[in-house]
Amino acid sequence: MASPNSGKDTRDNLVDIVTQLYPDALTRTYIVPPVHLARVPYNTDTVPGTGQEVLVLPSSEQLQKQQGNIQADFAQQHVLHNLQQLGDSGKEVMFVVSELNFKDYLNKPFYAKHTGKLPKPATLPKELRHHGKQGDFDILVIHRLYGILVGEIKSVGKTEASRADTEVVKVIDKAVKQLNKCEVHARHMVSDIAPGLTVRKTLFLPYVSQAQLQRILDDETNFKLQQAVCQSLGAANSSEAVQLCCCSDQLSQPASYWHVTPAVLSQLSTWWQHRMACTVDARLTDQLYMDIVARFVGPATTVSVPCYNGVRVEVRTAGQAVAELGRRLALLVLTLQQLDLMNRDPQLVFITGAPGTGKTVVLVLQGVRWLRQGHDVHVISTQYTTRAVSTSIKQQLEMSLSAGPTPSLTPGSVSYHIYDIWNREGDVDQAVTDLVACVKNGRLHVLIDEVSFDSRSKRGPRCTRLVTQLAQQVPHLFLWCAGIENTEIPPALQTQVFTVPLRSAPAVLREIQPVIHRFAVHDYSDSGVPAPGDGLSVIRLSHHGNAHTGRWPLDCAQCGHDIAAELRCLGVGRSVANSPSRLSYRDVFVLTRSGDLHDDVTDEAGRVTSPASGVVQGLKDAGVPVSVLGYQDWLHNRARLERAVQDVAVAATDTVTVARYHYVTGLERRVVAVLQGRNQDDDDKGLTDEWTDRDDRLVAVSRCTTQLITVRTPPVTTTPPSLTTTTTPATTTTPRHNLIQQPLPPPSPPRPPTPPATTTTTTAKRRGGRKCVLS
Repeated sequence: MASPNSGKDTRDNLVDIVTQLYPDALTRTYIVPPVHLARVPYNTDTVPGTGQEVLVLPSSEQLQKQQGNIQADFAQQHVLHNLQQLGDSGKEVMFVVSELNFKDYLNKPFYAKHTGKLPKPATLPKELRHHGKQGDFDILVIHRLYGILVGEIKSVGKTEASRADTEVVKVIDKAVKQLNKCEVHARHMVSDIAPGLTVRKTLFLPYVSQAQLQRILDDETNFKLQQAVCQSLGAANSSEAVQLCCCSDQLSQPASYWHVTPAVLSQLSTWWQHRMACTVDARLTDQLYMDIVARFVGPATTVSVPCYNGVRVEVRTAGQAVAELGRRLALLVLTLQQLDLMNRDPQLVFITGAPGTGKTVVLVLQGVRWLRQGHDVHVISTQYTTRAVSTSIKQQLEMSLSAGPTPSLTPGSVSYHIYDIWNREGDVDQAVTDLVACVKNGRLHVLIDEVSFDSRSKRGPRCTRLVTQLAQQVPHLFLWCAGIENTEIPPALQTQVFTVPLRSAPAVLREIQPVIHRFAVHDYSDSGVPAPGDGLSVIRLSHHGNAHTGRWPLDCAQCGHDIAAELRCLGVGRSVANSPSRLSYRDVFVLTRSGDLHDDVTDEAGRVTSPASGVVQGLKDAGVPVSVLGYQDWLHNRARLERAVQDVAVAATDTVTVARYHYVTGLERRVVAVLQGRNQDDDDKGLTDEWTDRDDRLVAVSRCTTQLITVRTPPVTTTPPSLTTTTTPATTTTPRHNLIQQPLPPPSPPRPPTPPATTTTTTAKRRGGRKCVLS
């Protein structure tokens, strides 16, 4: 970020930096901060036997005490989402700033020399000081044509207890006073450059209808309130005042706040026209607009969001928002159910649940406990598609050894066993033989992630046989395993069902949820605890247009360029001065279901015999460093593929991983681009559009925590129906359900590649130095 230059005017300095942060400031709507980050009321606890401190979701009783904050956060998010849709659909040029505290305006000491004489809350004229110097803007809209709009958001009416007219009256009375204060401060803050600038006010009441508001204002006992509201909003009467307020009639439904329908947009636009009156403020030029924007969201003003621990973090741009929300979603968070499971510590456990519900995290914590108790832990990879997540578990367990030994015990060691029971049935017997040989004092401690017991695939019966034979042959077997499918679970295992989503933002979950019922997978449930943030809108790209080549996005260099352009917009790989929130290339997956994915294939002389897949080449040409994890490497360079698996498991190299998505099951990244739709493999296998779509969503989209990018091939009407891509709606208004009792299991997945025939067992020795980091 640039620093102040004593040789330039302060305005120019601030505007230059704002232009770098928001390059389309004169053509589009920006929300600042780009996402609303909620105040999640976590508790802290320590997992027994591990020494690992975790955050725990609160109980229902504790949530009741936090309802005020939870409802206020929800209302803020609800309104901001609708304003974003209003701005985008109407091509409004404006900045919508939320929750900006007066004290944060032009408060950066670094810029004090250049902003010291500018109007601030502390310099409010004496005749206006009765309004007070403390406060904040719930909503501050800076519009290129219409000037400034200040708004107060009130969550009154969200619950049955707050819907009574008396409650609404109390809240509105307070809100009007706050609005008047905000208007005074907004005018004062720009008085030196825009005296007399148009400043309008409004109330956002997302859970109060216009009819209720009209009834309240017309009530004779509320005459003083009616006068105060009309005076504050500049309305001639109560009916006009109601039209100037944004009520539930103009906003999306709370149960599906993200789904802003055309009908809602029409109502919202009507309110906007009433409130802004389509009166252009002739004093506003591009320069003045940018000067005002630079004051409120520029580097001299603190634009921050709250954290659960009371600290505030600066978040200005979309990339910073993705980075910060991704960081929060990666925190080590458990539900009360998961903590209870760890406290009970059963011997034989199968954990099932939809992606992102904390299955792998619990396996790692259990492994840490066993190590601290002095037991050796055996991590099993049952086939190639589980290599990456199994390697990740192994690495986290190894790191836990450096956190310090249990005072009276020598920690155990970690062993990693690689098998391929999909392609080699004999590996089941080999695995049993190997593991039985590892028994110490009659005990064996085993972790297996991404297992399935479904008898309709080859893997299912073989996983069942592995677990059953180990239970029969080892007197004291301690085996914890996990997988998303919930069918035909061996009776020896105690089943634990996780349904609370912990690892993906709701905007991502809404892409997964429509297909959950098509699989043998338990649906997500609502814990009542707000997610750290809703997430940014899905970025939807299309493999279509003159610059695009090939039938599928995988074969198209332009699709690679398009993805690279979105990564640049998010600031991926670009350092941001004075900002802890940034995205690296290692935070990104580009995923496809195709087996044709490959990097350049070279001969012994280093000559390229088969060029990289188009999307890979496009990313490279755009300057994005990539690592490829694809089927073709099995045919040409298995050693490179093994190294890539090790690398991607721990994100060791700062590169974008382009992978066949079955190979990264169990791993997550903050930014994920999914090459959706059909490809040649699907045609060859006769797979339906419905099947490929649900596989894309459940297996690939679920790898994303924060920012999802989709690249889809549009329907081709000139081809036979079997080759036509059916586009599934991006959002659904269906609320979360309880568990599906009898879900339909999916067809067997495509056969994975055959890995090398050797069975490998490696042992990790105890290391010192670093503390275990499980998040």
